Amino acid sequence: MMNLLKKYCLTILLTTLLVGCKDKGASSSSTNDVEINNDLEVKTSNISENDKSLVCLWSKVGLRDIAGRKGAKYITTIYFGETVKFLGEKEKGNDDKEYLKVELSDGQQGWVYEHLFAEKGKIAVLKNSLPIYKRPEVMEFIGNKFKRGDIVVVLDQSKGEWKKVSGFKKKDDGWIQKTNNLVYDDLDIKLAILYNRALNEESKSKKQKMLKLIIDNPAFQESSFIDIVNESIDDNNEDDNFSELDKTIEIDQLYITTDVLNARSTPNSEEDNVVFQLEKGNICDIIEEGNYETINGNSSNWYKIEFGGNVGWVFGFYTSKK
Repeated sequence: MMNLLKKYCLTILLTTLLVGCKDKGASSSSTNDVEINNDLEVKTSNISENDKSLVCLWSKVGLRDIAGRKGAKYITTIYFGETVKFLGEKEKGNDDKEYLKVELSDGQQGWVYEHLFAEKGKIAVLKNSLPIYKRPEVMEFIGNKFKRGDIVVVLDQSKGEWKKVSGFKKKDDGWIQKTNNLVYDDLDIKLAILYNRALNEESKSKKQKMLKLIIDNPAFQESSFIDIVNESIDDNNEDDNFSELDKTIEIDQLYITTDVLNARSTPNSEEDNVVFQLEKGNICDIIEEGNYETINGNSSNWYKIEFGGNVGWVFGFYTSKK
């Protein structure tokens, strides 16, 4: 009887030890799985968007202090071809569009509309004219061509000698061949950025002044693209003839007669309320005529205007409504 009791106790003890070891192993295995998963999660979160660069594809983009337009404070302008750093934050604005938080080369931070930028790309200049294809296939020609000196963003998609690229305002997205025509030289890119920025100016006189600044810059004499700038210079150019322009614009339009004019969220020049900026020669649609006012000895009405999808108030003294 005593022997049977000893055997029974021994069996219970061994069973307990075996179950305990099994549980411990399962627990250890479970713990290791959690640690592995946590490591993976941390690694994924560390593959942040912070180091991504974005390239501006529009002629001018406003950097604002919050995502969206309503109530946003204008900080500065980002120009076509400029590269900014994406800080990893993305928000839907009050206009229901997606906005990204970015940092400029001078350290200024703010929000921009996502659609106006290209990501995962590298800026290049076209050495020669190239046709654009919808897909990497010669039968898919879309009828458009990039010109010599055009800036493109080369995206991270390729197939053999084909490269996916995006052009100004994304209107020339597509594929190109003969990628040896892509120039990545820093000096050539800087010249091309200024050249394309000048070409997108509506004011003829300002366009010519910007082109002449490129020509007069000694550094750009070494660029292989200086010829396209020389060809664009109009030696007979005169200042904009606003009397002739008066005949072409509608009664509910105005044009800007000063080099730079602030457009404000309200008709008040003393408040910190600049929402965007206009330049000489810009033609705007008038939405509303505001009060007559005298500012620094200059008298005129305020005008609520729309330009390029932006809405704001301008003081009429600096426009054709003076």
